[in-house]
Amino acid sequence: PLYSSAASDVYKRQVSVVVARVKNGCSVSVSWSGGHGVESVSANAGSRGKTAVMTLATPDTAGTYTLRTSEISSACSGGSAVTLSRAITVGKVASIVAKLSSTSGYVSKTPTVTVSGTVKSGSVAVANKDLTIVLKRGETVVKTVSVSTNGSGVFTKAISDSLTAGSYTAVVSFDADTTYTAKSKTTAVLKLR
Repeated sequence: PLYSSAASDVYKRQVSVVVARVKNGCSVSVSWSGGHGVESVSANAGSRGKTAVMTLATPDTAGTYTLRTSEISSACSGGSAVTLSRAITVGKVASIVAKLSSTSGYVSKTPTVTVSGTVKSGSVAVANKDLTIVLKRGETVVKTVSVSTNGSGVFTKAISDSLTAGSYTAVVSFDADTTYTAKSKTTAVLKLR
């Protein structure tokens, strides 16, 4: 098995890895697959069938990446030749709570549609986070706007374009950065008549 460090270590921009069930004296290398990071580390397995702890820098952008070993030969694995891998989330995961509301359910009254909600990482508000909001009628994009969360992780964006009758949703999202992984949330349907 491929063991990685606790998630809190990943925030420090490094991950510690131990590869187990490898025969004594066999060498194993570990690196990020897909070219994420150029660093590769190696260690030999000891008499207990585990490598020493190997520390590897994480990619700069938050997201989920795959940590992979070099091929471990059948002589070293005690069975078939094998390459081990493990998905690792780098950075913090945030959640979006979003709702879509309207000043009227009737397009004849020229309603203003409002997208509002919060962004949090656990119980901590994500302040000053740039968001993209895509208002859709069915699968058709009606409008794309930007908004940022305030110091409490709250956002509100009013859209007062001329709307036609139909079922609307808003997709609220943000891209990955050095701290948070990318996230997207679709609101419940709002019907306008």
